[in-house]
Parts: sequence; structure tokens; C-alpha cells
Amino acid sequence: MRIEFGALSADPKRTGQRYPGIRCFDVSGGRLKAIIRAVKWCDIAVVGGGELVQDVSSLFYTPFNLLPIFLAFLFRKKSFAWAVGIGQMHELAPLTPLLVRIALRLCSGITVRDRGSFNVLHRLGFREPEMILAADSALTLSDYSTEAKKSDILGAAPRNVLNRSGKFLPLEIRKKFRNYKEPDPLPAADAWAGILDAFAGRHHSEIVMFPFHTGSLSNNDHEFCDLVKSRMNHFSQVRFADPSKPEEFTDLISQCRVFVTAPLHGAILSVVTGTVPVSVSYASKCSRFMEQAGLEDYLIAGESGIPDKSVTAVVERAWMNSESIVQRMIPVRDKLVQRAAKTAEHFRAVFNL
Repeated sequence: MRIEFGALSADPKRTGQRYPGIRCFDVSGGRLKAIIRAVKWCDIAVVGGGELVQDVSSLFYTPFNLLPIFLAFLFRKKSFAWAVGIGQMHELAPLTPLLVRIALRLCSGITVRDRGSFNVLHRLGFREPEMILAADSALTLSDYSTEAKKSDILGAAPRNVLNRSGKFLPLEIRKKFRNYKEPDPLPAADAWAGILDAFAGRHHSEIVMFPFHTGSLSNNDHEFCDLVKSRMNHFSQVRFADPSKPEEFTDLISQCRVFVTAPLHGAILSVVTGTVPVSVSYASKCSRFMEQAGLEDYLIAGESGIPDKSVTAVVERAWMNSESIVQRMIPVRDKLVQRAAKTAEHFRAVFNL
């Protein structure tokens, strides 16, 4: 059976070069138009691979993410929710559970990436076997099943999350208004700079910053990483990873001894590559993963996106005990890898592929 793949892309030429044969739908002319074209073209619309439902960053977030499912129903196509994350009840607007219940009932199959997401959907009436507990798809990067040799590198992925204030409109639209005023990022940048300076002054090791998100939908990680570096005393020990080169980006994570991260996938890719993550959590998805990986001791909740001083001590503890932490982490990771594979298995079973 010949299967064709399509994907939304902000750079169709580059996506096509990187993944030969894929059908690209250019979002530069408007995301909504691209989504409609893609759903009309496909036989199965796949949503997910990340946090599908939450209302903290914008009240438009959930409806927009669920739109392909409703369009698939409208155009008489099938749909599948792939390894999705679901925000916890305190992260959802009052009407969101009803919207989720209606939308996901239209899906031919559902897999979720963590127990917390499973529990929310179970509460909304979803059951096995149509809903399967899996794990994040990034855990299937099997090239990293054998740990790389570690260097004395501290990986860091700061993020400005002050935009997550439950506003009605998405950040990308709010920024276009003349009266838009961005929350002051300096307190958060200074907090991150203090954490990294404390480490650099003690160990004189290299620090590599990893800007995960550089698009327009949210705050640009590269801009915030630049700001953090500019506030550091030991800025000369810092260099940047290039997110436009995913293999090199991930390989560099695999070389880090410890990785302190706000983005969820900083923690996930650390576990994938056998690096110890320290998660500066800003949403339940971060804490859900760290608990899933048995790494609760290396989870710190950031207040309003500003990490507190306890991060310094946790990073130091992770650095000094990294080898033993990795040894305990690997068996758990291997189980998560097996669970992550369930998504593709469920997809094939549902559609008889």
C-alpha cells in the first residue's frame, strides 16, 4: 500500500528538501487556508504530537488545535489524535471539556502521552480500546538508545513564558496591536542568568543554550536566550545550539551532562539521549513528564515563569550525581520507549494498515 504524507510548513521548500516526497501546505498565506487545503487533500487528518488542549496561553489555542478534527468531519474524512497532551482541569476554560468531548468523539482513535492526559479524558467519558495510554513520540528516537559519551557541558533552555496569562487572543495577534505591551522579561532573564552564572563560576564548564521555539506563535526562545546571556557575568562560557539543524541540536543535547530546561521537550530529549534533565516547570505538562520518568526530585516549579534560587542547588546535585541518576533513568526510559511505540501500532490497527 502506497501512503502519501502531507504537513503544514512555514518553509515548504526546505521541508520538501529535508523530507523528499512529502506534500507541503504553505502557512505563509494563512494558517486557516492551509489547514483547509490539507484536510481536503488527505484521507486521514492527524492532530497532536504535542499539547492539544490548554487555555493558559490563549482561549483560541484549543479551538484552533481541534479545528482539523471538525474539518475532517465536515469533509467526510477520518481523523486521529496522535500522542496528545491534555491540560489538566485547572488549565482549561469552563466550556473546553465539552468542546474536547465533542471533538475527540469524532476521532477514529486516540493515544495520549501521559497518565494525567489519560485521566482527564477518562473523566470526560473516553475509554480503552479507542483511547490508548502511550508516551511522547520523541521517545522513539532510537538512534540514541546507546548513550553518547558525556562532556562537561551544561545545557540550558530558558524560555519567557510570561505571555501565558489566559488572554482571549493568541500572542501572535496581540503583538500586532499598537497598545500591546509585553510583560517585562528582565526579572526572568536575571533569574536565569543568576542560575547559569552560579554554575559557571563554580565549574568553569561550557554552557550551551538551546532555543527550541523561534517562530511567531509564541515568544522567541532565541531572543530570550540572547537576553539571558547579556545579563550574565560569565557570558564568554556560553554558546548557542542551532535549532535549524535538528540532528546536530539533538546530538549536542546528548553530549550534555545535565540539561536545565523550561521547554518540555528539553526534558524529553534529555531522557531520550541519556542526559539528566532539570525541569523548570511552567505548566502541568512538564511536571507530568518528570513524574512519568521518575525524576520528580529534579523538577522545580517556576513562579510566573521566573525560576527561583532553588534551581541552583538542584542543578548542582544533578551535576554531581549524574552518572547514578542516568543508571536509574535508563530502565524507565526503555519502558517509555515501548509505550511510545503504541501510538503507531494503534494507528495501524485502527485503519487496517
